[in-house]
Amino acid sequence: MPMTADQKRNDSTADDQMPSWREVFLYFLFLGFVNIGGPVAQITMMFNHMVEKRHWLSKDRFVKIMAFCHMLPGPEALQLAIYVGYLKRKVWGGVLAGLTFILPGAVVMIVLSWLYVKYGKLPQVTNALYVLKPAVLGIIAAGIIKLGRAAIRSFFLAVLLVGAFAGMRFAGINFLLILLIAGVLNLIVDRGWPLVKKTAPTLPAVVGGIALLLPFAGSRLFQVIWLFLKTGLLSFGGAYASLVFVQRGAVAEYHWLSDGQLLDGVALSVATPGPFMLFTAFVGYIASGVTGAVLATFFVFLPSFVFVMGGVHYVEKVRENRAVQAFLAGVSAAVVGVIAVVSLDLIPAALVNWPAIIIAAVAFVLIAFLKRDVALVAVAAIGGGVVYAVVRALA
Repeated sequence: MPMTADQKRNDSTADDQMPSWREVFLYFLFLGFVNIGGPVAQITMMFNHMVEKRHWLSKDRFVKIMAFCHMLPGPEALQLAIYVGYLKRKVWGGVLAGLTFILPGAVVMIVLSWLYVKYGKLPQVTNALYVLKPAVLGIIAAGIIKLGRAAIRSFFLAVLLVGAFAGMRFAGINFLLILLIAGVLNLIVDRGWPLVKKTAPTLPAVVGGIALLLPFAGSRLFQVIWLFLKTGLLSFGGAYASLVFVQRGAVAEYHWLSDGQLLDGVALSVATPGPFMLFTAFVGYIASGVTGAVLATFFVFLPSFVFVMGGVHYVEKVRENRAVQAFLAGVSAAVVGVIAVVSLDLIPAALVNWPAIIIAAVAFVLIAFLKRDVALVAVAAIGGGVVYAVVRALA
C-alpha cells in the first residue's frame, strides 16, 4: 500500500530529528546494559526504540541501514548503533554510540573471565555450565538454519554451501581460502570472468602487505591482535561467523584453550549484555590476561567502526553494485558451511549425555521452529543451570 503524504512527511521528520548529546549517550548506555540475546533480539529492540518510540528514524531508513550493516563483516547490531550515532551526532556520536553499546558487556565479560579462571573448576560452576553449554549449541544450530535460509537464494549458492562444508571438513582446506573461492566463483557465475580479471592485480599487494607483519608473529600479544583483527575484518555472515576464526586460531592453531573452554566463553557471552562477539574478550583473557582481553575486544570491533563511519556516504552505491553483491553472496553461502563444520567440533564438549542432547534439541526447536526469542531461551538456560547447580550442591 503506497504511503500517504502525511506518512512521508512524518518519516522525513523522524530522519531529520537531532537528539541531544545527553539523549544519545544515555540511550546507548542503557542499550549496553540490556542488549542480551544476540543480534536478532538486539535489532528488534533497537527498531522498537528508534523507530516506534523515539522516532529518530523512519522505518524505510532503518531498513536501508540494516541492509548495509548485514553486508559488512562483524556484528550487525553494533554497526547499526554506530551508524545511528553517526547520523545524529557525526563522528564522535558514532564512536560514543559504539563504545557505550560494547563497554558494559565487555567489563562484565572480563570479570566473568577472571572468575572462570579462578573458580571454573568448582563443581557449582561446572554444573551451571552443564545446562547452559548444550543450550548455546542449540542456539548456534538455530542460527545456522536462519543464516542458511537467508544466504541460499539460488541452486548455485546451495552448491557453494555444501562445497564449503565438504572442503573444510573432509579436505582440510583453509576456511579463508574457501570463502575467497566461493566469492569469486559466484562473481564469475553472476557477472562473468572479465570483471574478475580486473580485480586480480590487487591481490599480490594485499599478500605483500600481510607478509611485512610476519617477523612479529611469534609474540603472544601480536597473535592476539592479529587473530581478532582478522576476525573483525572477515567475519562475513554476522557474529556466528566469528566462531570459525576464533576456533581455528585460538583452539586449533595456538592452543590457548580447548573447544570446551571456548564453548564456556560463548555461553558466558550469551548470558551477558552486549554483542555476541564479546566471547572474544574471554578468549583474549585466557590467552594473555586482562591485556589480552582488552586487545581482543578493541581489535575485533575496530573494523566495524571504520567500515560504518567510512561507508555512510556510499551506502546506496555499494548496495546497488552487482559485482560486490555477487561476491558477498558467495562468501555468505560458504560461511554457513564453515560455521557448521566448527559447530560439529564443539559438539563433544557440550553433548556429554542424553540430558544434554535433550537440552540442546529443546533450545533449537524453540528458536528455529517455535520462533521463541533467543534472549528468553538464554535466560531460561541460565536459570536452569543455576537451579541444577543448587540442587547438586544440596544433594
